[in-house]
Amino acid sequence: MLKSFQSIFKEEYQSIYQAPARINLIGEHIDYNGGKVLPAAISLYIKAWVRKNNTKNVRLYSSLNDHLYICPLTNIEYKEEQGWTNYPLGMIYTLQKHGYNINEGLDIYYTSNIPAGSGLSSSACLLDLTCFILSEEFNLNISKKDIAIFAKESENDFNNLSCGIMDQAAISLGKEKKAILIDTANFSYEYKDIKLNDGYTIVVMSTNKPRKLTESKYNERVKECNIGLKTLQKEYKINNLCELSSNDLPKIKELLDPLIYKRVKHVITENERVYRFIEEMKDGNVYNMGQILNESDESLRCDYEVTGLHLDTLTSVSRNHPACLGARMTGAGFGGCCIAIVKEKDIKDFTKVVKRKYYEVTKIKPSIMQVEIVDGVKKIA
Repeated sequence: MLKSFQSIFKEEYQSIYQAPARINLIGEHIDYNGGKVLPAAISLYIKAWVRKNNTKNVRLYSSLNDHLYICPLTNIEYKEEQGWTNYPLGMIYTLQKHGYNINEGLDIYYTSNIPAGSGLSSSACLLDLTCFILSEEFNLNISKKDIAIFAKESENDFNNLSCGIMDQAAISLGKEKKAILIDTANFSYEYKDIKLNDGYTIVVMSTNKPRKLTESKYNERVKECNIGLKTLQKEYKINNLCELSSNDLPKIKELLDPLIYKRVKHVITENERVYRFIEEMKDGNVYNMGQILNESDESLRCDYEVTGLHLDTLTSVSRNHPACLGARMTGAGFGGCCIAIVKEKDIKDFTKVVKRKYYEVTKIKPSIMQVEIVDGVKKIA
């Protein structure tokens, strides 16, 4: 830590908590369309050192920001100038709105090794972590599933981002060596073994082109999908786009504006790719899994248009390396991260080559990380 907890708050911490980042293996931009998604928690973390402070103020500090923020528990509201603190403050506000008794202030010291704006869901991680802290410190007995629900509500309503439930669920419900198949239409879920044969592993790559999601076109894509849904509900008895199949696309194309059709096409075909990926993963068929990643990335680039120069460059140079079977952007897009299936024994050369070729195009050094699949949010001390 750059500064000790005691140097900031003048007392020693009482507890330590952590929440992981997440990747989504397949099923991108369909969590707000009632689709199936397949995320997993990974070994990058936000950690928090915590103590009750015997006041009516919450005091927040981040090692990445080096600024102490103090807010009365009775006067929490969104302010743009509050920056990152809008996430933990919004979580407190959301729980208070639901009648949870948070009657004493906390001192919370946050640290993170998640690349900022990377698309690995640092905002959802911060929300889940704060909700879990509040549940533990005030004996609120909030389940891991409800943590995800409250975190999504806080991000939607307090921070005004129209996200789905996937990120929050992966971070709260994560389990070591497991992916989580989530049906976002009803928030049911089941765990799936992540199986990769022939010495392959998953690599996470950050473009290191930070982006703030609420300033991107994320909300615009949500609106476009809603337009498509409302139009198609005149012809189909559906509650969400992912109830449709690729067999419906010829008729759908006649009903929709060309731009809206492209968005709907991605949503429908991506949902079907989730089922295909799971079937291949049962047998650890890395070659077919890699091909499905490539198909997903092409759809995100051409039909959903959420990639851009940096993501396209990183996935392209990755796929051109002989150790890589497939790569795609993961997360919301517009910068952020990619994942790839790579031969483990060749990761050193893969990393060297991809970094060099990506830098030649973008003049930015990417981060390339081999990660483990880990448990979700928890108390560690």
